[in-house]
Amino acid sequence: MKIAFLGEDPHFRSALVETEEAYKRSGLNVGNHAFWNAVDSHIIGEREYINNWGFDSNYIRDNFDIIVIPASNFLHPDRDLGALANKLQKTNLPLLVIGIGAQAPATGSKIALKEGTERFISVLKNQAVHITCRGSYTAEVLHSYGVKQVTALGCPSNLTNLSNNLGVTIEEKLANVFLGGISEPSILLNADTHRRKFYAEYRKLIELVCKNSFNVVCQNPLEIVKAARGVDYDKLCPHMQFQEKLWKNLYTPGKFEQFVTDKFVTFFGANPWMEYSKKFDLSIGTRLHGNMLAFQSGVPSVFLSHDSRTSELVDIMKLPHCNIKDLEFTSFEEIYEKLNFSGVDYDTNRKFLAKKYVEIIESTGLTVTAALKEFSDES
Repeated sequence: MKIAFLGEDPHFRSALVETEEAYKRSGLNVGNHAFWNAVDSHIIGEREYINNWGFDSNYIRDNFDIIVIPASNFLHPDRDLGALANKLQKTNLPLLVIGIGAQAPATGSKIALKEGTERFISVLKNQAVHITCRGSYTAEVLHSYGVKQVTALGCPSNLTNLSNNLGVTIEEKLANVFLGGISEPSILLNADTHRRKFYAEYRKLIELVCKNSFNVVCQNPLEIVKAARGVDYDKLCPHMQFQEKLWKNLYTPGKFEQFVTDKFVTFFGANPWMEYSKKFDLSIGTRLHGNMLAFQSGVPSVFLSHDSRTSELVDIMKLPHCNIKDLEFTSFEEIYEKLNFSGVDYDTNRKFLAKKYVEIIESTGLTVTAALKEFSDES
């Protein structure tokens, strides 16, 4: 089967691309590379990467057998997926949707979607062979629109590292970091620090974890990504002005641009991101995919949940997590005491999710890699 892969090639040569173009090809959030890379590594077969939604439906229909859609929080109140719905409908091809999510303030909240997104769901109902979603909340949203071919499995990036005892290893490392085994742990902060609503929580987090060596991964918006890449620092940009306020007391007055150069990083691919993450003792923050790439690299990670999207993901995958609103960030010990994680439970659950995931992919006629098949068969 020839695959139309709706996402960027995980190995595209981003270093030769201007930041605006690389960011656009990343779907306006570099965290998308986490699940694009995972799905691409799980499926065998000839494919073409469709890195924007302005594709020619006739070309897709005439040249491919199936469309694979690695998805994120597509079901968002502010998104209108009408144009994508029209494109997919015109292809009349079977769809495999992996990892779609609904976004609301909390699980259980009612979500009002735009008409175009409702049409997109209708297209999924009619054309999707199967849909895997982020958790039970998203499954309920899809079920409310009559979509039945849905299975909640979390994010495919959870299956990037197929080590059988990844969870147990991470649990041991978490204890070592939080209980004093490392006197000055180096920290990788994976947080959406541009979100003003978390200013108070982020200030406390920064004051606690950024006392020693640390760096900050920037996924979006474009202005911060450009600054992190070192190509453009716009001191008049509201996003950068907010960053200057957020990080006060951690840089020499008048030297914030140098602070950004030294501390902010960004990536246009999962593999270099994971490679960079490996040198840190701990990853922490609100960014699911940034923390996940560190976690899959073997770095102990703390996922700070804050809405339906993050809550259902950490719950179904049994990741080490706390709700950001439940923490005062008074000490490492406080975080560890509230941390909800069992390495054995994570490893057992991941095998269960992997088996279902493989069964769903194979039900479409696609073939999974030998490594993923072997991992799932050991469950």
